[in-house]
Amino acid sequence: MTNESVSNVTDHASPAVILQQVPCDHPDFLTLCQELDRFLNRAIGGEDKREKYKKFNVLATMDHVVLAYDGQTAVGCAALRRYSEQEVEVKRVFVRKSYRGRNIGGQMLSHLITQAEKMGFQYMLLETGEFLSASVRLYQRYGFEQIKNYGAYKDMPESLCMGRALTVSPI
Repeated sequence: MTNESVSNVTDHASPAVILQQVPCDHPDFLTLCQELDRFLNRAIGGEDKREKYKKFNVLATMDHVVLAYDGQTAVGCAALRRYSEQEVEVKRVFVRKSYRGRNIGGQMLSHLITQAEKMGFQYMLLETGEFLSASVRLYQRYGFEQIKNYGAYKDMPESLCMGRALTVSPI
C-alpha cells in the first residue's frame, strides 16, 4: 500500500483537512492509536478494564488506514478490517481533542464507507461503548444503528455494537 492523498476535505468551521491513506505501520497512525488508548483508559477508569479488548485492535490486521492531516500534523485516524467475506469492521476512529467538533471524524467515516463499498463489502460493523456518546451520535449520523453484539463482543454487556448496509455498485 502506498501513501496517497485521498481527498481534500473542507468544511466551513475549519481550514482544509487532507485525508491520506497510509500503511497500518505508519508512525502517525501508531501515535494516534496510542493517544486513543490513553483516552479510552481514562474514560473507563484504567487500562486493566480494557485488557480484554486489546486483541481486537491489533494494528497489523488493519486493511485500510486513513489519517486526517492539518498541514503536516496528523489530527485523526480511522481504519477498516475485513470481518468476513461480506462484512468489514470500522476500527480505531479517533480525532485529537483540539480538533473535535469540526466533522473530521465524519469526513473519515464517509471515506471509509466509500472505500468499503469500492472493496465490495455489503455491510459495516463496529464496536463502541455507550459512554462514548459523541461517537455513537457520529455513527448514527452516517446510518449506523445498534445491532446485537457480534463475535467476540457477544458476552460484553459494556460493548455497544452498530452496523449499516452498504451500497455495492455492480462493476
